[in-house]
Amino acid sequence: MTLTLFTLLCLVGLANGFYSGLMGTGGNIILIPALDLVLLQFGFEGQELVKYIIAHSLFITVFNGFAVVLKHYRIQNLYPRKILWIGIPAAGAAFMISEWLKASAWYTKTYFDLLFLFLVFTVCVRFLFFKPKIEVSRMQQKMQDGKWAYLGLGGFTGVTSALSGFGGGIVLIPALTDIFGIPFKKTASISIGVVMVLALAVSFSYLNITETPSVAKQLPLQFGYISLGLTAPILLGIFVSAPWGVRLGQWMAPRWLRLIFGLVMVVLLIKTLLGLF
Repeated sequence: MTLTLFTLLCLVGLANGFYSGLMGTGGNIILIPALDLVLLQFGFEGQELVKYIIAHSLFITVFNGFAVVLKHYRIQNLYPRKILWIGIPAAGAAFMISEWLKASAWYTKTYFDLLFLFLVFTVCVRFLFFKPKIEVSRMQQKMQDGKWAYLGLGGFTGVTSALSGFGGGIVLIPALTDIFGIPFKKTASISIGVVMVLALAVSFSYLNITETPSVAKQLPLQFGYISLGLTAPILLGIFVSAPWGVRLGQWMAPRWLRLIFGLVMVVLLIKTLLGLF
């Protein structure tokens, strides 16, 4: 690995960690485009490129999520019961989809990019043009107090994450704020906890490689689909910047956090469209 690549990966980690701490997501909207560019340089393409992007994105998210969850715990803004109600079905669904993708060849880069584009566009529109209601309705309160809605949300989040490489925040944050009526700062804490749990399940799947399918060893310190050589500089940056993102996120007004989230989605929407056309 060259010094230039190492430095760039560290910068990606700094940006990822800060954004993740600020917004309560895994930061995968930054990771995925960066990993796409890096892995292309190592000769990956097509279906294998998709698997490597998802594997690295969610492996990094495990540690990123831990750093942010630890900060939320220290400032007493952690909600373990809701995290587990959503996180356990999310992890189960994500693991099964990951195992399926490893053994199949149908999920091409085009499908991956189209799903990425759809998710980014949907969330972008939702956050920029629809304002959440301040008052919690009876239906929303019932959903918050129940369990089945959380279980269903967890299953859907796990499937989406395993197919897209997103940690789950892109689904959880809009769902918890706009559908469940949970305040944004509480949502950020729940989201990152769930993200860490489901990312751990996906990472286990991509590290657990038998003879079939076979995996080419093309990356430094590669185990299964995951290279510790590529992830280490990113993780270094994450652990430096994530606590600062959490601190700023607790200080900022929710409307500014929503605006930042939406604007980042706009940038990614433009980037993805340019890549497709």
